[in-house]
Amino acid sequence: MVVLAEDRKTMLIGFSVSNYKSFFQEQHISFVASKVARHKNHIVQHGMRKIVKAAVVYGANAGGKSNLISAIGFSRRIILYGLDKVDSAQKNFRLAEGSLEEPGVFRYQIYAGDYEYNYGIAVSYIKREIVSEWLYREESKEKEFCIFERMVGEDGISRVETDVVKPSMPERNRLKVYLDDFGQGISDSFKQQTILSDIARRTSDQIGIFAEIQRLYKELMNILIITPYMSYRNINEIASDARRREAFENLLHYFDTGVESLSTEQREMDLDKLVDGMPGPDAEQLKIRISGIVAEHPVMLQVNNQIVTLRKDENGNIIYNKLLLNHGSRQELFDLDDESDGTRRLFNLIPVLNGSSQNRLIIIDEIDRSLHTNLVRQFLALFFELTEANDTQMLATTHDSNIMDLELLRQDEIWFVERENDHSSRLYSLSKFQARFDKVVNKEYLLGRYGAIPIFRGSLDKAGKANEK
Repeated sequence: MVVLAEDRKTMLIGFSVSNYKSFFQEQHISFVASKVARHKNHIVQHGMRKIVKAAVVYGANAGGKSNLISAIGFSRRIILYGLDKVDSAQKNFRLAEGSLEEPGVFRYQIYAGDYEYNYGIAVSYIKREIVSEWLYREESKEKEFCIFERMVGEDGISRVETDVVKPSMPERNRLKVYLDDFGQGISDSFKQQTILSDIARRTSDQIGIFAEIQRLYKELMNILIITPYMSYRNINEIASDARRREAFENLLHYFDTGVESLSTEQREMDLDKLVDGMPGPDAEQLKIRISGIVAEHPVMLQVNNQIVTLRKDENGNIIYNKLLLNHGSRQELFDLDDESDGTRRLFNLIPVLNGSSQNRLIIIDEIDRSLHTNLVRQFLALFFELTEANDTQMLATTHDSNIMDLELLRQDEIWFVERENDHSSRLYSLSKFQARFDKVVNKEYLLGRYGAIPIFRGSLDKAGKANEK
């Protein structure tokens, strides 16, 4: 069935990037559905537009898969928090002469409410400022409405334009006040901030242009990015909530981890162990600071690769919840650190399934890391099943060709990233090859039919020296 978008939030239609790390010329990944007839439950219908639920990206090592995820994360942080909150050094495509003088450009196509939006930023790496920002609403295939567009000219002066100028538009005057801050004569601080986040933070209006800006800002805020070695922030709080604990236990059983149940134990944090190895004065200062902050409110802190929530009990002791796992004996419980890499990886991925009704974009770099092929297949199948009635989307990278299967994914959900001769990355979809639904596409991929695979040049002699042919 095709899911109708009567009560819809937002969905990503596409993302483009240029002059960022291995991406030189503009590359685009799209969630727009092709005419493929299979897996109709992977599609959300918006008017005349059909949008798919997933994009799974394949490619050789050093092809650019992780750089695609990084481009979204980098631009998102700039949009939400400002250019001064990110490290923009050496983020240009460094192998092309003059690329440092050219901006990095990041563009999002987003469907929200009844409209499509084109939003993007261009960042100067040399000046460390946002030199362009735009937000357009598409009103028809031929017509766009400019909510705002900001440009910095060669004279260094910022100019802002908008189509919100008619007297019949009640937000006209207020929007002009906001936009004037980014116009001629603005302070340097505004050059590192986006108009989108500035307006979203300064107004709570839920109607008109301001509601549209709020909606797009919240969509970008709501993106969840899971990198290969990150930890789920609330992992030690899982067992303290009966409903979350039961959901986690059910999925741990489903994925055959050997974990029968979860429990939590309240422990006291030893600040001396926490600062062990630090110089004396620094250690004492950190202990005092932590104790002072925790006295006011709970605080998250990373301890031994896990994130714990510290708080004070009625006796003034700093305590935290410790997650414990039962493998069949309640007398012998295990820490998460005792588990295999695969089980620990699942603890980071399971919240994706538990929160699958949240209507958000979930991005997973190396979804197959430390996981068996069959488990990854089941994870993806379960994702599509649990999100059939909503607009949650997934963008994932992988090396596992066994999940490149048209019984699992649509042709337009399979993407490749390939390193070109100039070492730049190129993005393209399996759809361009018009692969039939009965094709064993993973075998065709490994044979080089679709590119984006490692190429081993020549051979090695007994001394390990390369002999190129």
